[in-house]
Amino acid sequence: MAQAYSVESAIHQQLARVGSCSLDELTVQLSGYSWAQVFAAVDRMTREGTVALKHPGPFRYLLSLATRRSAEAPHVMPS
Repeated sequence: MAQAYSVESAIHQQLARVGSCSLDELTVQLSGYSWAQVFAAVDRMTREGTVALKHPGPFRYLLSLATRRSAEAPHVMPS
């Protein structure tokens, strides 16, 4: 579980730095982790309400840190 915490911590720090980004951009920035590790951690974090997943357009999803209000809303929010 230490590895899971580590990737989640790295995701949190990166999103705090950049504001929002795509999963692919996040994976590039966190090159020490595999795409599967980042994806699994993002999945956990969106279900917990830590990360917000927005769908601003076709084939486009953006990740950002969730606000308290968005943590109570559905996991994928249209923009």
